[in-house]
Amino acid sequence: MTDVATTTVEQQLVKKTHPVRGILWGLMMGLGLSIVLVLTKVIPLALAPMLVVLVLGTVVGTLWSIFGPAKHPKDVVDATSHVVAEAAVPAAETASTDTTSTDTTATDTTEPPPIPEAPPTDM
Repeated sequence: MTDVATTTVEQQLVKKTHPVRGILWGLMMGLGLSIVLVLTKVIPLALAPMLVVLVLGTVVGTLWSIFGPAKHPKDVVDATSHVVAEAAVPAAETASTDTTSTDTTATDTTEPPPIPEAPPTDM
């Protein structure tokens, strides 16, 4: 039988990477960079230099997706998330029960005036 605390610690230590996404974004970065380098005349308009830049972009994107900083997984609960959730509940309750507000800008339902059509032009 596994301990719940051990399981959550193991889940927090697992880093989820997306190498396929990195390859695709690297291809896009390499393609864009090769176009910019050709237009600014840094590299000549030839297949070999453009492929080198494209491959370098793909390698950079792949390496970034594997070794770069990862976002926190959405299913892992942080230790402070319950504190934030508990603090937000009273604020939501007071906002829904507050009926003394006279601010009507958020609930303005008037429609904007219609846009007049342009007169026909004779060419």
